[in-house]
Amino acid sequence: MNRQPQNDGNTGLLIGLIAGGVIGAGLAIAFAPRIAQLRRRVTASAADLRQTASQRYQEVSTRVAGVVDDVAAKGQTVRDDIADAVGRGARQVEQIAMASKTGRPTKQS
Repeated sequence: MNRQPQNDGNTGLLIGLIAGGVIGAGLAIAFAPRIAQLRRRVTASAADLRQTASQRYQEVSTRVAGVVDDVAAKGQTVRDDIADAVGRGARQVEQIAMASKTGRPTKQS
């Protein structure tokens, strides 16, 4: 009887691990500069996007503030016009009331 050692499976596993490590290290070395370059490009793009978003936010905020100011001014004008109309109406009612007490005709304005 001739016995051979049962190390064939273990030897293959060891060779596979070493080969995998060498291939992985080679790939890491090959792709490392590209990954660093990609990381720089992504970082620069993110910074550009952040700056553009900030500028657009400022522009929109300025426009909205202008619109709000315009609406407030128009609202103030309408309020003043209504107050004037109510004041005129109150004076006319007062004139009519005074005329009815004294019996004199009223002037329409």
